[in-house]
Amino acid sequence: MTAPEEQIPDYSDLEGIGCIPDLADVEEAKMVRVIDGDSIEVLLDGEKFEVRYIGINTPEYYSDERDAAIKATDANKKLVAGKTIYMFRDHSNTDNYGRLLRYVLTDDAFVNLELVREGFAKAREYPPDTACHELFEKAAQ
Repeated sequence: MTAPEEQIPDYSDLEGIGCIPDLADVEEAKMVRVIDGDSIEVLLDGEKFEVRYIGINTPEYYSDERDAAIKATDANKKLVAGKTIYMFRDHSNTDNYGRLLRYVLTDDAFVNLELVREGFAKAREYPPDTACHELFEKAAQ
């Protein structure tokens, strides 16, 4: 569901959002749960969807980076728990697992960017969804 224009928050204070292809094409969702450092579950138009953040990757629980995965998940929770989520597409709608691929904003954070900036995620290029890749790469340095 695209949010009516008058309900779209003013993101002008959020750094980096200029890379998002179409800020007017926003989906407003409610948080259900954090799955891991780069995935969440949301309620969108009365239906639950898993969402994978575009352009970033965090460590996996079932790897030798379990501690880092836990920290990334905790950081993700701090950014999104209990908040309204505003989601934006790049080119692809879903990944091979059926998850929505989105750039995610809250009223006070560009979540994908913050996870990279804080060192919990790495910038990863997943063509064709690359609009913010350069920004994420710079934030990782």
